[in-house]
Amino acid sequence: MFGLRAINDTSEHAASYYAATVNQTTAYPRLTENLSCDVVVVGGGFSGVNTAVELSERGLDVALIEANRIGWGASGRNGGQIIGGIGHTPERFKKLIGESGINSIYQMGFEARDIIKDRVATYDIQCDLKWGYCDVALKSKHMKQFAAWQAWEKTIGNPHPYTLLDAQELKSVVNSERYLGGLYNTANGHVHPLNLCIGEAEAASQLGAKIFEQSRVIKLIHGDQPIVETEYGRIQAKQIVLAGNAYMGDLVPKLSARVLPSASSVIATEPLSADVAKA
Repeated sequence: MFGLRAINDTSEHAASYYAATVNQTTAYPRLTENLSCDVVVVGGGFSGVNTAVELSERGLDVALIEANRIGWGASGRNGGQIIGGIGHTPERFKKLIGESGINSIYQMGFEARDIIKDRVATYDIQCDLKWGYCDVALKSKHMKQFAAWQAWEKTIGNPHPYTLLDAQELKSVVNSERYLGGLYNTANGHVHPLNLCIGEAEAASQLGAKIFEQSRVIKLIHGDQPIVETEYGRIQAKQIVLAGNAYMGDLVPKLSARVLPSASSVIATEPLSADVAKA
């Protein structure tokens, strides 16, 4: 079993189902010269590559540099679920940000899912994107909670309807006798995250963004024309976007003090037989 340190000690993608089923592995060059551009993006995960796509679509001269490979970090080894939410019930945040703040967070979730849908369609990204998500009820109180959630989703203008399913209707989604019903929606879904991230990077490249891999940032030089410095080259830009998440290390002390470790695991099985899949 791979330990976290062993996984992160390689500059290639971590051994996983996603890495084993990647569509293509474009090897972008290492930065070995001095360049200038409008915006330099540090980090080749979802935040970085989508920033590069968005800015390139708007006609800006963009460079993106990644310490390892595109999608090397959490963007290429997560569960692949597309769920627009915040992990807690809205009431936990209401006192801090108010009703309008909660609505803004969920509107961003709607927009984020639409961005994925549009990018996949626009750039023909093959990433096994599938829509559909269902919460299931083991107890009657769960169905009451689902009904309340369905009503709340309508109040915030969710463009994707949530549908309450009874036990019989749920069987079309989950072939099981265990559940009393469920709450189904087409807003959430699943994707092959590494193929999505790599596909978005390819889109940025096609739009004119310069992408460099194996180019770890060793120094940030601040000023009117800030500079990102790597071991073999540097990029001067009007603006820098830092999208390296926890991997920024000590380059940004203000951020490093706010990062804490977290780990989760996903298991992939061999293809299931028809009988097992229906069980």
